[in-house]
Amino acid sequence: MFQEERLKFIVDYVTKNKKASTKELSELLSTSVVTIRADLKILQEKDLLVKTHGGVMINSYKINDVIPSNVKFQKFKREKAKIAELANRYISDGDILIIDSGSTTLELAKCITAENLTAFTNDLQIAIELSKKRNIDLTVSGGTLIPDVYTLTSYEAVNFYKHLHVEKLFLSCDAIDAEFGISNRDKREVEIKKAMLKAANEVILMADHSKMNNSVLLQVADFEDIDKLIADDIPADLRAVIQSKGVEIITE
Repeated sequence: MFQEERLKFIVDYVTKNKKASTKELSELLSTSVVTIRADLKILQEKDLLVKTHGGVMINSYKINDVIPSNVKFQKFKREKAKIAELANRYISDGDILIIDSGSTTLELAKCITAENLTAFTNDLQIAIELSKKRNIDLTVSGGTLIPDVYTLTSYEAVNFYKHLHVEKLFLSCDAIDAEFGISNRDKREVEIKKAMLKAANEVILMADHSKMNNSVLLQVADFEDIDKLIADDIPADLRAVIQSKGVEIITE
């Protein structure tokens, strides 16, 4: 059985039975425990399964659900901090920029060193971090708060970004797929992201490895809409596709 077939079987089986042990899956699939552990690691990184003692259970925050910020912030913190440090290199004194809502972009807000910035964001936590910096002209786009994720959305906010013209956008996403492009779970966030994309001269996407070779409900952009992708790691097959679309990939 090929890996993709095993992964589908595991997700279907655990969804139906709520949980499963590594040994149980090994016997059902007639494959080694080592192989099953590798498969489970992939599914955990895609937020489909949660590790338990001796096995896995279905993730209560399924792949097309909005994941609360307190869950996002605990995942891959070291990787997100690395991505943020790389992204910070592309911010210069006096820049006019948008920082999109997200756990990785929040790490960027924490480590910004440039001064005399003009910044726009739709994220309350990012706004708080930016307010601590020196000489930042900060605007928070208003709207209705999405519970648990600190993001503000509204028709007025979408319209606000449609009338902006900035130098750089630091964009977040939920998934990146070779065929589907960049996608997001929450339709309320997608419209704002699309407006942000049109407002920026340069679009810099920030994403950790768990977003790679994955897709969720709603497409945000094609690769042609992105100038740079900053990540901790990207599978070779996906890297080749993205680079063929003219995107600069930065991992170090």
